[in-house]
Amino acid sequence: MHVNRPAVGISNFKAIRDRIGINATQLRQDRFLDEARETADPVRLMRLFGITSHTAIHYVRAAHSEYFTIDPTEA
Repeated sequence: MHVNRPAVGISNFKAIRDRIGINATQLRQDRFLDEARETADPVRLMRLFGITSHTAIHYVRAAHSEYFTIDPTEA
């Protein structure tokens, strides 16, 4: 906590959320997708976010569809 600034409370987060119109789930999904765009590595996503391989591949595939001519879950 910075001595010259007030503490950030839950009401601050709620006010920001209401202004931008995004909920926590959407924010989390956006973070997954952003990381998938950066790395294209499902193992990194699994380690970073604690998600399953299926979920990690879903996000990498959404971010880099050019890498997936064949569905990796069906190969």
